Amino acid sequence: MGKTVKATKAGLKDAHEMVESLKQMIQSDLRKQRSGFEDALASRLREAENVILDSSKSKVAIVAGVGVMRKDLERAQRKFSKSNNVEELKETLITLSKKLRKLRRTNNRVVASLGTVLNPTLSAVEVVERFASDLQREAGTWERHGREIDDAIMELCQDNQPAEMVELEAYIEHQGYSALLGDAHSSSEEAE
Repeated sequence: MGKTVKATKAGLKDAHEMVESLKQMIQSDLRKQRSGFEDALASRLREAENVILDSSKSKVAIVAGVGVMRKDLERAQRKFSKSNNVEELKETLITLSKKLRKLRRTNNRVVASLGTVLNPTLSAVEVVERFASDLQREAGTWERHGREIDDAIMELCQDNQPAEMVELEAYIEHQGYSALLGDAHSSSEEAE
């Protein structure tokens, strides 16, 4: 026997609940993925920002140090041109050389720290790629649930004839009444 209207309505209610469940699942997954995506990007920028600002400050300090050293060298050269004191010039040059070495080490540390920004554990592009990959994985689950909804809907669609009608037609034929119906029986099939 075919499904009753009550059973069909219950099946449709279940299908509606499945649709709502799928919508909530997708919204939840999107929120979770978006949150992770935003956190990863913000972290990438935050880490880069601190290093970049520190390196910028260090570069300004290096340039200022070089400026002071240049003035010290010019002063020492002027003094040497007046006094011809080689030892005093030599002392100034050694001091400047030591200061220059310190600045070079500072610059090397700046370059090394910028290397962590230029070659991060997870770049912004990789964050986006991971986000897209995670969404694709989630979409597979969504598709499976979508198929379940389609299956539930197809189960509710009964395009076959009710068994009672088939039984009645078989009874009419079995009793031999189809001969009495003649064209009326065949025309009723064509009207469908």
